[in-house]
Amino acid sequence: MLKKFLSVIAGVAAGVLVVFAGDYLSHLIYPPPANLNYNDTEALKAYVMSISTYMWAIMLGYWLLSSLLGGFVAGKLNPQDWKISALFTGLLLLAGAASNFVAIPHPLWMMVAAVILYLPAAWLGGKLANPK
Repeated sequence: MLKKFLSVIAGVAAGVLVVFAGDYLSHLIYPPPANLNYNDTEALKAYVMSISTYMWAIMLGYWLLSSLLGGFVAGKLNPQDWKISALFTGLLLLAGAASNFVAIPHPLWMMVAAVILYLPAAWLGGKLANPK
């Protein structure tokens, strides 16, 4: 039981690192206005609406990469129950993405794609870690 728990924690940590790195790089490519007040919902919404579809697709890509890597790490650390560890890791990462959807407006297509693809990406990561 402890092995499952720790594998999921490690998988989530790996996934979160990918998201942090992706957010950092995407802010370098498309920086928010210097005077953006993140507590001003209207200003935040205006900024978000100005983000191109291309940037949203990049964000979705690194979100799914985070789930893939998280599933891989969890599956590698717990090969006996890799499916459970990988999928639970993906579920927790999806919960983080969903909380982001609530806090910051996102395009509908991105939210739907994330909900559909997060768990398969985590499962694939776990499978790649355990090809047998």
